[in-house]
Amino acid sequence: MTLRLAGAAHRAFEGRPPAPADPFLVRLYADMAELYGTTFDQERLERANRNTFSDLAEGLLDALPALEEPIDLVVVASDRPDFDPRTSGVSYLTETVPGTPLAFSLSDQGEATPYTALRLAGQYAAAGRADRVLVTAMDQTTSPADPEPPRQGPEARDGAAALLLSADGPGAPTDVRQYPGLTLDEAYGRLGEVLDGGVTELIVGTGLTPERITLPSGAPTDVVPASSEFPCTGAWGRLAAELPRFIRDGGTVVVADYVPHGPGDDTGRGELALCVVDFGAAAA
Repeated sequence: MTLRLAGAAHRAFEGRPPAPADPFLVRLYADMAELYGTTFDQERLERANRNTFSDLAEGLLDALPALEEPIDLVVVASDRPDFDPRTSGVSYLTETVPGTPLAFSLSDQGEATPYTALRLAGQYAAAGRADRVLVTAMDQTTSPADPEPPRQGPEARDGAAALLLSADGPGAPTDVRQYPGLTLDEAYGRLGEVLDGGVTELIVGTGLTPERITLPSGAPTDVVPASSEFPCTGAWGRLAAELPRFIRDGGTVVVADYVPHGPGDDTGRGELALCVVDFGAAAA
């Protein structure tokens, strides 16, 4: 059974007012830094937005139309775990949305994580275990245990995206495809094969460069880069912002990104992730 996109939302979040960092978190990250032989940057934590996944989830629900029918499955996707281990965005959503949904979180796959979440949600629907699904993705800039600068930059906002999907009802059918073990050149080639099928708009994440994408001759495809401020949710934010136009005009929209394999992998390979949304086949 194919999941259909019934709604989408994206929201950006400013940082909290300046306040001392929580002493528990200071002690936690200081102990972790000592254990792993690195240095904890308390000043970085003091400057950070410090929006937990629960904060982002609460604000995200405010951006969605009211959820009236029971949700069967909730998935929270992020490129890394929440910086505050005492809170749980997935628990907040489970307790807040209507119904008694199964819920779980996914992380540590970079920008590919939302695609994995959508693919797994589709498998639950195909097995008859989820008719209505809420998939969320989080961009959280607070990462005091990471020795590298935040990817979004020190002044970036946090972001969250939501995709509401239904196995039986209105909406555009979605098809998620993930191709691991590709070089970047191979990924562009595979993406070109997908575009040969006729695509109205291609939304690309930060791992793909629009200028390197070869479009089929005469293809009426618009290539739109997602906001680099939101590596994990920017492409989905574009999909959410343009959803009324896509529904009105029909056509096929592809959301795509390329994610290199993690540290320690020197093969130069990664994963191409795609989500194909067929608005031309949307049920009224």
